[in-house]
Amino acid sequence: MATQPAGREWTTTEAQGATFVELFFDLVFVFAVTSITGLLLENLDWAGVGHSVLILWLVWWAWTQFTWTLNPADTNHPAVRLITLAATAAAFFMAQAIPDAFTSAGAWFACAYVTVRVLGLGLQLGLLSSFRENASTLMAWLTGSGIGLVAVLVGGLVASPWREILWTAAVAFDLLSAARAGRGRWHLHAAHFAERHGLIVIIALGESLIAAGVSLGPPRDATFAVGAISAVVAVCALWWLYFGLAKDELEDHLASRTDDEVGGVARNIYSWGHLPIIAGIIAFAVAIEEALSHPDEALGPEALVALGLGVILYLSGIAYGLHRTGNRSPVPWAIAMVVVTLTVLATAQSASGLIPLLAVTAVLVAFAIWGSWSRRPTGAASAPPG
Repeated sequence: MATQPAGREWTTTEAQGATFVELFFDLVFVFAVTSITGLLLENLDWAGVGHSVLILWLVWWAWTQFTWTLNPADTNHPAVRLITLAATAAAFFMAQAIPDAFTSAGAWFACAYVTVRVLGLGLQLGLLSSFRENASTLMAWLTGSGIGLVAVLVGGLVASPWREILWTAAVAFDLLSAARAGRGRWHLHAAHFAERHGLIVIIALGESLIAAGVSLGPPRDATFAVGAISAVVAVCALWWLYFGLAKDELEDHLASRTDDEVGGVARNIYSWGHLPIIAGIIAFAVAIEEALSHPDEALGPEALVALGLGVILYLSGIAYGLHRTGNRSPVPWAIAMVVVTLTVLATAQSASGLIPLLAVTAVLVAFAIWGSWSRRPTGAASAPPG
């Protein structure tokens, strides 16, 4: 596609798929997700979990801000590309600082994070001229976000527990700003918005397989094969539960909303509802790494919690989104969560960490099969057209 003159509007009214600059931006968040997984793996206690959740929110919010901003943007515009590339560079330094964000690299993380967010907010201001009817909503969002960013920056300069307090306050400002902004009038390309979130789910699932691959090592024997197969099948089942049973329905629901409704729906189902999905994948990756690193040892209580809670968070995020569409009951998903919990409890005393992983994998595969079977067309509707 030929590049249009740089003086044109930064927005586009044409539906677009994810572009190369967006994919490049997303790929840096592979590093961020990996860093959060490592932070949690090295600190499997209540403080470590709290730190990991707090960092995950901040990273997620930086990513999701650009997802909203780039949705109506013309990503072939030189200015849009340059701002996105600058944010990509800043996100790299942000991700690199995550392991030490609550110790020696607090200021480094805060400065990089604020840079990513400020570039995103600047891009939103550049798009403002095309959305005059939504100006008041965007300004409220920019104001709330700005206060939160000051809290992050100051938090990076002080020691714990003030750092945690200020960064938690920043999360609160993000939530309040999003609650206000979601009530505005938004022009969103539903397919593009859903595609971006589907890609970040794939990135996170891929990180789980990276964790499995790093954990597996010689000798390549029967135990190696069982561990590798269970990890791959489990991640494939998680993929199927989202892309086979939920993605299209969520996207169709978003596409059916008016401009006055779409902001709230996108915020609830995607910006908020996909966070537990990503958090669940990270926790599951930690459990996989623990199980495969020491296959001949029992999983510790922290790893067992990561295994069960990771799957529950993943399922709950999908169930919440489907429930918000008004077309799907969350009851089967809730039952699956109960079964996962009972499975982890029943296998908690196993001598091998692979046993809980194999058992949970079997539950995921069974639920994916049941979910696909229960959605089959019946009667005349199942007949091919013509």
